[in-house]
Amino acid sequence: MKEFFTIIYLIFLVFSACNNKESGTKIIQNRKYLINKDSANGIISKKVTKKNLLDTSAAGFNDSDLVDISLFSDKFIIKMRYAEKNNFLDTILYPCAKCLLRYEVLKDLLKAEEEFEKDGYRILIYDCYRPLRVQKLMWKKIPVIGLVANPKTGSRHNRGSAVDLSLTDLYGNELDFGTPHDDFSKKARTFYSDLPDTVKVNRIYLRKIMEKHNFKGINSEWWHFSHNCGTKYKISDKNFDCN
Repeated sequence: MKEFFTIIYLIFLVFSACNNKESGTKIIQNRKYLINKDSANGIISKKVTKKNLLDTSAAGFNDSDLVDISLFSDKFIIKMRYAEKNNFLDTILYPCAKCLLRYEVLKDLLKAEEEFEKDGYRILIYDCYRPLRVQKLMWKKIPVIGLVANPKTGSRHNRGSAVDLSLTDLYGNELDFGTPHDDFSKKARTFYSDLPDTVKVNRIYLRKIMEKHNFKGINSEWWHFSHNCGTKYKISDKNFDCN
């Protein structure tokens, strides 16, 4: 009997080895888990349980509330430029990389996100709500209307009703839009003609989907989209809640 169980155990080991011949690392993602699996030995080396995402139909927010978009979707790629030094001021301006938007604006952004995903893309976020004090620092650096909004009138970002974004594929590889975020050259203009055809197509596609979902692009910055709620919401200097 002991020999019988020994044989069964050896068969099990051989079977396990045959099913773990792959090498390298795979990312397996579903709604609940992000798993980093080392296929060479079949060991799950990292497992992160994702937080429960809120449902817009039951969240109970008012349209005017500034909300963290990551509470509603884990598909956004958030790279807030002003939460790091990689921006035109070379200064960290936000205490953390949070994207806050008015709840009304967020609901439409989620609709755009769903359509982009069907086409094989993800939204990459550069900037969302921006406190007025940061707007003043930007204006001090570049006091040029059309490039930076005068803090006396405020930006749509200061109202939580604008978002700066681009697109990646489903694996996080960025699409070519011709310039980086906050490029102040002529090439950053949405309809600048001296660009490769692929860049022009990407810009038009981005603008088309965003405008379909109640956002309006501007000609000076291909990445900037203001919600159609306009100046409905007041300018804010609210601090980021990084907790």
